[in-house]
Amino acid sequence: MRKILVLLFTLVLFVSVALPTASATSKQLEVHFIDVGQGDSILIQTPKGENILVDGGPRKAGKGLVDYLKKLGIKKLDYVVATHPDADHVGGLVSVLNSISVKNFVNSGKAHTTDTYSQILSLVKTKKIKYIEPEIEQILIGNWTSDFYMQTLFADSLAKDTNDASIVLKVGYKDVEFLLMADASEDLEGLLVDSYDSLKVQILKAGHHGSNTSSSKYFLDAVQPEVTILSYGKNNSYKHPHSDVLMRLKAAKSKVYSTAESGTIIIKTDGKSYKVSAKEMIVPGKTDTKQPLQSKPVTKPVEVPKSLYNNCAELNTVYPDEVSIGHSAYESKHDADNDGWACEPLEENTVTQPVSIPTTVTTPSTPTTTQSTFKNCTELKKVYPNGVSSSHSAYQKKFDRDGDGYACE
Repeated sequence: MRKILVLLFTLVLFVSVALPTASATSKQLEVHFIDVGQGDSILIQTPKGENILVDGGPRKAGKGLVDYLKKLGIKKLDYVVATHPDADHVGGLVSVLNSISVKNFVNSGKAHTTDTYSQILSLVKTKKIKYIEPEIEQILIGNWTSDFYMQTLFADSLAKDTNDASIVLKVGYKDVEFLLMADASEDLEGLLVDSYDSLKVQILKAGHHGSNTSSSKYFLDAVQPEVTILSYGKNNSYKHPHSDVLMRLKAAKSKVYSTAESGTIIIKTDGKSYKVSAKEMIVPGKTDTKQPLQSKPVTKPVEVPKSLYNNCAELNTVYPDEVSIGHSAYESKHDADNDGWACEPLEENTVTQPVSIPTTVTTPSTPTTTQSTFKNCTELKKVYPNGVSSSHSAYQKKFDRDGDGYACE
């Protein structure tokens, strides 16, 4: 009898070890294309429980991004990737770095002089986060035999244009792969096609928010995406996505989803199949027509001579999503933080403490010039590069756009 019991116990033990557990069979990869307005932010949750954040959207999206991560129970990010230093990709990372523990910070290395970018690098240094500038073809997570991997297909810290300094990532779990293009241009797309034997993936995050500077036919023919994600702000002043891009995606027979229409888009995969938690975007018109297509009617802002915008309140009534250098309404006097974006709304109900940026510039002695001579932040920062607090003689409330007691930080 005892032998029988031992035999039964051994058999039960063998079966319990041999059969997969519920947690093992339910392992999956989740990729969240987070709605941050006119910008990019992507959360990758790996089957092993790692959390990776690729970009953080504009600065005004920082609080909402942090709230989203915390609602998912995320207390630590294993990797934060800043694909390139443009404000609509890294601005929200200031709030993330101030609020959530980060293990590794992956950066393009592209030189940039904005206060936001300097503050991010300062936070990385102060918090002793491991800093990585990846090389082309570097596998950041996993290896050639692992089920999950994340690889850098491109990185160039010396690129003349910030968009072409974009870190391009390829992420895969078993048989399902994603290509994340940041703001890569057609030229960079062509370089990738010519450099790799295959770029074919199931899911593409299109470059540059659906701008006509990206998503070329040559590139789409190589990638053959089943699904394309467009990340952009609703009714943005840049008219993203471009009608030509939508036509090319339609011709490529790719299903299109946008954060402007669906909000945050989540794709889950077990490595064999995948599911998109969003409604497919309807691309009107025929693929063989030469008539321009629009994803939705966009009210054209009334063109007002930029000299008539006395302040950001006036400009934002016409262009609520801010404007960048190159836009007809851009003026440096409205670009308080010198990040290349004028009159971008800041986060609501949050105060980000200024971070001291190490500099080799000798702090000037107190000037004899009175504060009334500073007409804007550009002039003030020539004398006080790091801005001034409310107790400083040069402080003016009109230069303190976020009301945190610091002007022109």
